[in-house]
Amino acid sequence: MHARTWAPLLGVAAMALTIAGCQRYETKTDTTAIEATIKADEKQWSDEFQAKPRNLDTLVARYADDAYFVAPGVKPASGAAAIRAVYAEGLKDPNFNINFAADTVRVAGSGDMAVARGRFSQTYTEAATNLVRSTAGSFVTVYRKEPDGSWKVVEDWAVSDGADPKPAVPATRAKMIGL
Repeated sequence: MHARTWAPLLGVAAMALTIAGCQRYETKTDTTAIEATIKADEKQWSDEFQAKPRNLDTLVARYADDAYFVAPGVKPASGAAAIRAVYAEGLKDPNFNINFAADTVRVAGSGDMAVARGRFSQTYTEAATNLVRSTAGSFVTVYRKEPDGSWKVVEDWAVSDGADPKPAVPATRAKMIGL
């Protein structure tokens, strides 16, 4: 074969290698491992609410500086400092307790974002009546992978299932009336 025949083939091969070299190199993300990490962290976070005494710093350390927090009975909080203030107020209530667990964690294919969804139950003292109340509901928490490899909460939304139950009124004994 003449050089004239090989030249176009070599040119096409060189162009293909150049284009392939310019394409972004993508690695496979182990979303299953990230899902397990997020679920384990959520369990530990819930367990930290059961600790006595509870550590405010530990509870709010999961939030990114630019996080947003929405929960039943409190005003939305924007930023880690505002979220810390909401938590500090809640922890003043000796009846405050919360349990939660993620039933679903979805991880972005890029491996830099994850969303946890699950259920929570909460008890607290109602300020207006000083009665202990309970509520339950659903939550969605969005995690972002930070440059240091840690996962931080950037969105934390919780909604109750409905109206909180009212306190039970004690039953009174009925009087027997003779006929």
